[in-house]
Amino acid sequence: MKKILPIMIVLILTLSGFGAVALNSDIKEPNFETLDFEHIGDRDTEYWALLVAVGVYADDPQQNRPLMLEEVDDLYDVLLDSPWWSEDHIKVIKGEDATVSNIVMGLRWLDRMEDSDDFSLVYITTHGSPLSFDIPPFDEDDGTDEILVSYWGFAYPSLFIWDDELNVLLNRLESQGVCLIVDSCFAGGFNDPPDWNRTQRNLFSSIRYDNKMSSTEWMEGFAEDVRGQGRVVLMASCEDEYSYSGGFAPYLIDGLRGFADSNKDDIITAEETFFYTEPRTYYRQHPTMYDGYEGELPLIDLSGRLQSYDEANEEQKNIEKEPNRLQMYSGDSSENSIACGYVKDVDTGDPIEDAFIYLRGRDNQWEFYENDTNTDSFGFYSMNIPSGRYRITVYADEYLNEESGPHEIDENEMAWVNFSLSPRPPENSVICGIITDEETGNPINGVNISLLWQGGQDQFYRNDTISDHTGFYYMNVAAGEIELEAEASGYFREYLDDVAIDEFETLWMNFSLFPRPPENSVICGIITDEGTGSPINNARVTFEWIDVNTGHEYQKDTHTDSSGFYSMNIAAGELYLDIREQGYEYYDPYRRDSEENKTLWVNVSLKEETIEVDIAKPLRAFYINNNRIMPFNKARIIGEIEIEAYIPGSWYGQGDADKVEFYIDDDLKATVTSEPFNWTWNEKTIGRHTIKIVAYDDEGNSASDEIEVWKFL
Repeated sequence: MKKILPIMIVLILTLSGFGAVALNSDIKEPNFETLDFEHIGDRDTEYWALLVAVGVYADDPQQNRPLMLEEVDDLYDVLLDSPWWSEDHIKVIKGEDATVSNIVMGLRWLDRMEDSDDFSLVYITTHGSPLSFDIPPFDEDDGTDEILVSYWGFAYPSLFIWDDELNVLLNRLESQGVCLIVDSCFAGGFNDPPDWNRTQRNLFSSIRYDNKMSSTEWMEGFAEDVRGQGRVVLMASCEDEYSYSGGFAPYLIDGLRGFADSNKDDIITAEETFFYTEPRTYYRQHPTMYDGYEGELPLIDLSGRLQSYDEANEEQKNIEKEPNRLQMYSGDSSENSIACGYVKDVDTGDPIEDAFIYLRGRDNQWEFYENDTNTDSFGFYSMNIPSGRYRITVYADEYLNEESGPHEIDENEMAWVNFSLSPRPPENSVICGIITDEETGNPINGVNISLLWQGGQDQFYRNDTISDHTGFYYMNVAAGEIELEAEASGYFREYLDDVAIDEFETLWMNFSLFPRPPENSVICGIITDEGTGSPINNARVTFEWIDVNTGHEYQKDTHTDSSGFYSMNIAAGELYLDIREQGYEYYDPYRRDSEENKTLWVNVSLKEETIEVDIAKPLRAFYINNNRIMPFNKARIIGEIEIEAYIPGSWYGQGDADKVEFYIDDDLKATVTSEPFNWTWNEKTIGRHTIKIVAYDDEGNSASDEIEVWKFL
């Protein structure tokens, strides 16, 4: 986002796990074919951006969301690919720098730089949450404001930005166009109009900012008349739902890369970006938009961009190979833990013999793992598994199935999970119907119809049948709530949820299945190790094909061969890639496109996973005798301090290390080989020092972190 056009601010707040509130209604998609942007660039128009990604949080590292930091970097790169944007017009605030005062000062910087000829962009990604009460001016219909959590927000609950405060800060801008993008839980509440009554000068004087920055400084001129802004607010979710990491921002960035250019005029507007993004997030969240800008608010010029995303990130190699055969994936995690338990009849307490036990989940290397066994004559089961996080499901004839979990199982732990199963209710109702082809209306033979009956306390059972040559299917079912799924070769699956059926009722449920498009495209590539360049064998490669117009999608996967090569046929269209291989990390949520009767090469170099470490204490704060007194711009320590090392986990909780070394000014002071990885520095000294910690895993890989401190005594 750089220059050209009457001003605009894009404020993107990406919150994971918490969020914002309230949303506008009656949003209608504009006619993009009628837009006229010939005036862009005729005046001294500039584009300014403030991009904020918190992503890490003091005192609560399990709230960290590293994807926020990656996505803000990706957005920054996309902006700079357009001639409207330049580095000196974009301020980025990330990680531990994302304090309330720094965010406020960032908005103050934006206010100083922009003027009435300009456009501005503000992007903030962090956790967000309803506040549970309404701070004056009491403008919330639901009686609660929404907040954005700062770096210190979990350690000091008052250190947050809330929606009304943000609105006031945005009102200070003179820009003619303002686009606020909130990617957060409950984000629908960040659409406060830009012109609510601003007459109380000390409205926010009770809020404490870290670094002791006075809020009244920003409120100077608060009562003055401010001309109304043309503001567009893009919100990642409704006011009553969560937003998920990777669930909104990647699609928004894809839109700005060029996919949102619906009228092919090489200009991406905020409105176009929203209408591109909204249908692609339908799995978990539902973005909303407030549009108070007259016309369309332009963000990106595609005509002069430096290079396309594909040119910058993919190498196409013209080599011919035969598609590889499908290979089964197998991990090498050590199965030194045990899951075991008893399965009994809930009414009689008798053991249930030969019940089928199915365990699935992820081990601590984030590899998918599954195992199964059967109960013996005592109803007992036992299986060896690697440490990780799992769900366990038990199936037994004439009983309701039951699922338990997720269970976190540590190394060398014996985890007991017992089950008490209830007998199946009588299947005295009938569900039936006809399955036809949506395009021809002809009946479809051999369609598999799966039924899921759900009771309370995670109890359920499944049944299935197959349609005959007339497309007819029939099965008995117990009264209650059921779900149906119809699946046939060459067709998209169709679902029916929340179907209620009474006792002795016959319920007709018909399906029309859409044929899949022909798989006349080929996608292939080579997967290599980023460090060594060596091919990676047996990596699982999955492509998701979607059609947002119909809502249909399907997945297809394969594995690399000994040369790292993979290949598969797939339908032409919109694709998303995922790669899983033990010991490697991969994150690329962005869109690719396959074309009919063409081959798309996607080569990927995977980065090897290594140990990570962060200094959890001391932080940039003032400490006296190991107690944190208040946040500070630099670490200040009086007396002794316990230095704490945090090892990020591979996918949940804290990870582990073989050892952690503690250094003061490059002098090794201590080596700790077990949790907690802490060491107390009680040396009496005055002056500036550097604390460094180095963590090692059991393979000798290492990672380090350091902080400069001033110590007094």
